[in-house]
Amino acid sequence: MINSFSKYWPWFFLTAAFESLAAIAALLLIPSEGGLSFARIALLGVLSFIFGIATFLGFRARQNSAQFDSFASTPFIASATLLFLTSGLSLFLLRYLDPESLLSYYERVAPLLWVLLIVAIQAIIFLNLVKNGFHPDIFSTHISVYVASLSFFCILISIFIFVAITRIGIKPDTAYWGEPGVAIQGWQFVVSIVVGVLVAVRVRQNVSSPSRFANIFIPLILYGVACILWLGVPNEVLENSFYAPISPPAYTPFPYSDAGFYDYLSQSLLIGTNYLNGIPPRPFYILFLAVLHYLFGQNYPAIIAAQTFVLALFPVGLYFLAKKLHSPSAGVTIALFAIFRELTALWVSSNTRVVNSKIFTTDFPTAMVIVFTCLVMLWWLERRDFKSTLVAGGAFGLLLLFRTQSLLVLPVIFVLAWFVYQRKTKTWIIAGAIFAIGFVVTVLPWLIHNYTISGKFSFDDPQQVAIIYSQYSTAENLDISQFDPEKDSVGERIISFALENPAYVARFIFTHFLNTEIGGLLSLPLIVPFESLSAPVNLYWVGWNGTLEWYNIVLLIFYLAVIAIGLGISWQRMGWIGLLPLAFNLGYALANGVARFSSWRYNLPIDWVIYFYFGIGALEIFSFLVSLFVAKPSVPDVLLPNKDEISIRNFRPQYIFILIAFALVGSLPWLAKGFFSQPRYVSTQEQLIVRLDAQGYSSSEIGVFLSQQDAILIEGRLLYPRRYSRGRGMSSANPWPAYAIQDYPRIGFVILNDHQYQSVFITRDSVDFPQGADVIVLGCRRDDYIEVRIIDFGTTTFESAPLTQPCD
Repeated sequence: MINSFSKYWPWFFLTAAFESLAAIAALLLIPSEGGLSFARIALLGVLSFIFGIATFLGFRARQNSAQFDSFASTPFIASATLLFLTSGLSLFLLRYLDPESLLSYYERVAPLLWVLLIVAIQAIIFLNLVKNGFHPDIFSTHISVYVASLSFFCILISIFIFVAITRIGIKPDTAYWGEPGVAIQGWQFVVSIVVGVLVAVRVRQNVSSPSRFANIFIPLILYGVACILWLGVPNEVLENSFYAPISPPAYTPFPYSDAGFYDYLSQSLLIGTNYLNGIPPRPFYILFLAVLHYLFGQNYPAIIAAQTFVLALFPVGLYFLAKKLHSPSAGVTIALFAIFRELTALWVSSNTRVVNSKIFTTDFPTAMVIVFTCLVMLWWLERRDFKSTLVAGGAFGLLLLFRTQSLLVLPVIFVLAWFVYQRKTKTWIIAGAIFAIGFVVTVLPWLIHNYTISGKFSFDDPQQVAIIYSQYSTAENLDISQFDPEKDSVGERIISFALENPAYVARFIFTHFLNTEIGGLLSLPLIVPFESLSAPVNLYWVGWNGTLEWYNIVLLIFYLAVIAIGLGISWQRMGWIGLLPLAFNLGYALANGVARFSSWRYNLPIDWVIYFYFGIGALEIFSFLVSLFVAKPSVPDVLLPNKDEISIRNFRPQYIFILIAFALVGSLPWLAKGFFSQPRYVSTQEQLIVRLDAQGYSSSEIGVFLSQQDAILIEGRLLYPRRYSRGRGMSSANPWPAYAIQDYPRIGFVILNDHQYQSVFITRDSVDFPQGADVIVLGCRRDDYIEVRIIDFGTTTFESAPLTQPCD
């Protein structure tokens, strides 16, 4: 039987001939000096050959079109696809790999490559039409997807118009405000989608046994690519607010600011001072760093690499989540979005504010934990039995030990769960009770621990609570001195301030909520100048002022349409469960609004949801286009409701072991204090004086020095030594006192025992202060640091000024 598209073979060939003729004209119009070169003559010859062959085949096809139908086969379609990829890649690399040396070659070769690219695209479409025909009946099988997608698009575009008119979410709040997070680069965006499409073709061709390829090979490849690309960026890029420039004497990327805070809290476990005898924020992450320090000591490059190996599981988790909601191809595209975005974040680490896989902050780990928690929640809402509900509660409890503010995600998830449980309120309440058991058993050990420290059941340390307290005011935000943990209550502050200023509070919550979502949307690339692959990354998002060119507005509307398709197909395939990542996103964005924070790193834990649904939408569009050429289009799977009613009667004795396991894991930050229960630095002042006396310092002279009111003698672990010359230091808004700019040369460092002491040793000499060394320090207290006079390393002692010089 002759395919109805066979009669168009002449048009296919003659179109290719016309396109090659246009390319010949374009090549001749390129200015030249001294006539036509040999290279241009060769290119004209190739294009003329294509024109001649295409014209000849076009006239042959007019006589008998059916004779060419044999070309409409898988090998020729694969060849056309390969031609499309190679010509497209060649065009890109010639134009952007090294424009200074390759641009002249690009201008001459481009006409030929464009012809090959366009003909390849035409061939892929036409050969498939001849081979499989065209099946517009696929439209009727996807009506529910169209309706759902249109509904989501109407919601998204309404929000888009609301923001454009009111500027809410764009106009900065008077409290904390920052720039959007790192954006995926345009070429990375295209590569991710193309690779996802190739995986879709590969899976479609091997539908009989896709499990090993989709469940083992692809995740391993993605993990390997993430590790190689991220570790391939040298640590020297870490010159930002969480590391500071690598400096002498150690020339090591020591953590700083929040990263330094988490790091020295983790080291406090190893020296037996147990989170400096306080309540640490993000206890699981601090415990994680403590384990890395236990394994690798003070080898920060090894610790950074180990953390990278763990965080490389983030794109793998995204892959499995997208694979569940849509397909392996969507999972690959989304995982590559995450891999490339992180690669860009590493590249720009020294040029703007970022958090990434090499930095000791909790934003990236929280994003990874949220993805895996989402997978557990999805498993629960699919099964909806006693065991899965119990495990889901425990998993969510563990998430809170990474980021307490995730608690506000829980109400959104349970609203979603009510619909998943088909609005059966009694069943939903029972499930909630079982979920609560797993949740409480997991977090209760940490709440008890905090009660033993502060006398209150709380998740976080007072400093974290003070930050939220300070945000609920019209001025002096982030001034934590206004919070007294003995007298003040954050809950009462929020309620009273909201009742007094309801419109003001609602506005800043909604502002930061929308800003979080806008930041996620802007993680997708905009149309901006791009010079080359070797040029510095265009940091256009850093200076974004809330305005866009008309073409970028059109682009964002297109993105919203694709996201709406992603939401629509997820809804159609999985029902309410398909919106689970969105529920996490909305809950966390609400938490940002309540905390009055958003932008850059504060969005990172959840802004992946935007490109997650975009990736699903993009691959669904491809899947739909392919289905137009498939004789028997496949209908997307629909989640079947669980027929079993959940009940307390379903409890099994073995579930007690699940609860015990979660209780033990939740207790780890507390139990870790017992691993090094014996404090490392317990010498009395008399013992420290004796040890200094052994180094040649008179006990009586030390005693006279210590008789001064501001004199201090301590021992501890020396951390983060950095040497600065006169007039140099950290220029951040609130630098650590040890690294603040001073008018004298010195080495700044931290001494850690049962407290952390900012310390300064005045010297012009290039002395070596080993990181992590045990030291004795004798010095003078200043306003917020110790001016060190003597520092003893056991075998070596340094003196900055004689002890006869008083502290005053």
